[in-house]
Amino acid sequence: MLLLVESDNGRTVHIHQGESVRINLPENATSGYRWVIDCYDEECIQALANEPRYPANAIGSGGDVTFIFQGKKVGEGEVVLKHWRHWEGDSSVTTRFRIQLYVLP
Repeated sequence: MLLLVESDNGRTVHIHQGESVRINLPENATSGYRWVIDCYDEECIQALANEPRYPANAIGSGGDVTFIFQGKKVGEGEVVLKHWRHWEGDSSVTTRFRIQLYVLP
């Protein structure tokens, strides 16, 4: 499984059909800002999981969230995640994380 982090934003990634990509991003949910899937090409990519992890039990402490995508069909598509407060809508988006994903046979 390929692991991507914040510095991989904008990267082009090649995986084989059936392989997965794990995207790990820093998050502090107590601020109200969370990472969510904005969009992805559902024809060739499948979203498998969204796993938040906050190791410290202190209020206000940060953690990270992991998104797992799998190549389900040969093709290419974009995966876009956004960091926002859902109740404030798109005007609250602070940043987006994008990768171009090529699914190979």
